[in-house]
Amino acid sequence: MTTAMSDSCANCGTPLGGEFCAQCGQARADIKRPVWSLVTDTIDGIVSWDGRLLSTYRQLFTRPGGVARNYMDGKRQSFTPPVRLYLIVSLLFFAAMTVSDIRIIAVDLTADGPTDAGVRVTMFQPPRQEAPPQIPPEVQADLLRQLEEAGGGGWREVARIAMNEPEVLEQRSSAAASQGFILMVVLFGLFCAILHPRRRMIEHAVHALYFHAAILLPFAAGLIASVLIPMPMVVALTVAAILLLAFVTGLLLFDRGFYGSSWIGAGLRTAALLPAYAFAAIVVGLGMIFLGTL
Repeated sequence: MTTAMSDSCANCGTPLGGEFCAQCGQARADIKRPVWSLVTDTIDGIVSWDGRLLSTYRQLFTRPGGVARNYMDGKRQSFTPPVRLYLIVSLLFFAAMTVSDIRIIAVDLTADGPTDAGVRVTMFQPPRQEAPPQIPPEVQADLLRQLEEAGGGGWREVARIAMNEPEVLEQRSSAAASQGFILMVVLFGLFCAILHPRRRMIEHAVHALYFHAAILLPFAAGLIASVLIPMPMVVALTVAAILLLAFVTGLLLFDRGFYGSSWIGAGLRTAALLPAYAFAAIVVGLGMIFLGTL
C-alpha cells in the first residue's frame, strides 16, 4: 500500500508540480521514513554552515520543542537537520572542554603516608595543578585486595591503571565521552518512546537530538564557570541548583512543545524521565571509565 503524497509543499505551502518545491527547494518525499533517514539527511555536509543554523538554535529556546515538531510535520527546509545540529554543538562542547582544560574524567590520588593512600575518580574537574603522588607497590596490592573483598573485583584493572597512570586513564576515558554523549541521546529517545508509546521512533529520535543540542552549550558554560571561577560554596550550590532547574524546565517545555502534552501530563512524564536520565548518566559515566582501561 502506498501513502498519498501532498499536492502542496509541507514547508511553505506552495503547490507542487514535481518532486521538489519550486519556491523553497524542499523534496516532496514524505517525512514518514525509517529512523536511519536522519543519518542520510546529514551526508551532504555535517558541519557545513548555512543561514538556518543560528535561526534553528535560537528557536530551540524561544520555542522549546517547536523546532522538532515543525521538522516532523514536514518543514525540514526551514531548519538545520537534527543530526547535523547536534554534531556541530557537540564539537563546540568538546572544544570548550579542551580550551578550558577541564578534565571530563578526573583521577586524583591521595598518599598522606606510606600506608595511607586512595583513589578518587570524579567528572568535570579543573586542570591538575601538580604531578600525582606515587603509591608504593605494597600499598597498591593492599588496596586491590580490599577492593576484591568488598566485591569490586571488576574494577581491579581500573584501579590498577588509576594508581599507576592516572593521566592515561583520564585521557582514554575522556576520549570515550563523545560516544557516551551519543548514547545518552539514544537512551533519552528510548525513555521518550516508553512514555509516549503511540509515537513513531523517528519522532523520539528527532526530539532527543534537538533537546540535547539545546542543553549542551548552556551546560558547558555553567560547567566552566563553576569549575574555573573561585566561588563560595553557597554560590556554587546556587549555580548547580539553577542548572538543575533549567534542565527540568527544559524537559517540561520540550515535552509540551513537541508532544503537545498538557501541563499535568508533561509534569508527570518529566518526573519519571528525570531519575531515569540521571541513572543512565551514572551508568554511562562508569562505562566511559571502563573504556579507559582498553
